[in-house]
Amino acid sequence: MIVYIIVVGIAGFFLYQFLAPYLTFGTRAVPTKAREKLRSRPGKKNWIQVYETASRDEALQVQARLEEDEIECILYEQGKKDVHGNLLPGIGIAVPKTAMSAAQRIISRIPT
Repeated sequence: MIVYIIVVGIAGFFLYQFLAPYLTFGTRAVPTKAREKLRSRPGKKNWIQVYETASRDEALQVQARLEEDEIECILYEQGKKDVHGNLLPGIGIAVPKTAMSAAQRIISRIPT
């Protein structure tokens, strides 16, 4: 029995290591690529969230619309939890502080 538990544990460990890049558990509020994008900006712009949704597709549509108007933006997973500690789905869109009003104007015109 102990050998079975050890074999299953080792197999599970290697399976997790193989699949870890594809699994999202919401452990980080800002994905690594977005974090690197924020840090690599010359002048270190201040970023402000202008949109929040639970749907990744909706967030991608808003991001595409903002980028059409040449407004720099990033998508990030929010690390919100409910009262029981369960992760809530949440995608935020942030833009540089200087582009906030233009982004809000564009988002307000997007049909829902």
